[in-house]
Amino acid sequence: MANVTNVTNLTEVKSIAEFFLISIAWTLTLFSPIASSRLTGNGFIKLITNVSIGSLVTAMIISFISHNSPLNYPLYLKLISLSALVATAFFHRDEKSLFMWILYSLTVLSLGIHLILFSPILMNALFLISSSLLLGIILYSMLLGHWYLVVPKLSEHPLKVSAIFLWIILAIKIVVSLMSTYKHLDYFDQQTNLGAGYAFNWLLLSMRFLFGYVVIFGMSLFNWKLVTMRSIQSSTGILYAMTFFIFIGELVSTYIFFNFGLYI
Repeated sequence: MANVTNVTNLTEVKSIAEFFLISIAWTLTLFSPIASSRLTGNGFIKLITNVSIGSLVTAMIISFISHNSPLNYPLYLKLISLSALVATAFFHRDEKSLFMWILYSLTVLSLGIHLILFSPILMNALFLISSSLLLGIILYSMLLGHWYLVVPKLSEHPLKVSAIFLWIILAIKIVVSLMSTYKHLDYFDQQTNLGAGYAFNWLLLSMRFLFGYVVIFGMSLFNWKLVTMRSIQSSTGILYAMTFFIFIGELVSTYIFFNFGLYI
């Protein structure tokens, strides 16, 4: 029984790790048009593309370790998107060509399908996608803020657009989490045997809301103020901290989802 439990836990850890890595590659590509490559230059596209490639290659290694068969449908999706990303890194210029838009669409579509395959049930898939979007928009904003050191005259407009996207996604996530928590109050009853037990359930819930929502929302307000003042270096520092906290928040959230099936 202990061996079965250990194998199950290891499988869940690999699934969560692979989910995060695929999310990074998908969202960095998805949000890349927010800042026009004509304004940022070719270098920024190469930066986020290389981060996406690194995440995808790591996910492929985990995929090989996780599955008995070396060939499977998700692996083909990884190979398609990886090929498109490598081609983008080599051939992208400051002005995005039709060929680059085709590669962009191919990457977004293949990795989006891959994320859905983590749980093909509609509501589960939407919840996982929302988690990817929340993680990705903050990571993208942090990398974009860093790029202002390279192109200091770049308009702050892309950072403002990213902040608005963040608030929309965050609002949806908070509503869903509150509804799910209310629906499953029995997990947080003092006498509960559900989940990981009363104390640990409350610990997970507290970490999820504090690090993943409260801290993120508070920092996002400071970030907006700094961006409007065009204090981009200070804004980037805030975004670095937000990236740290959102990883904790979404890690706890995906742990709760994969183990207990709750949308928190």
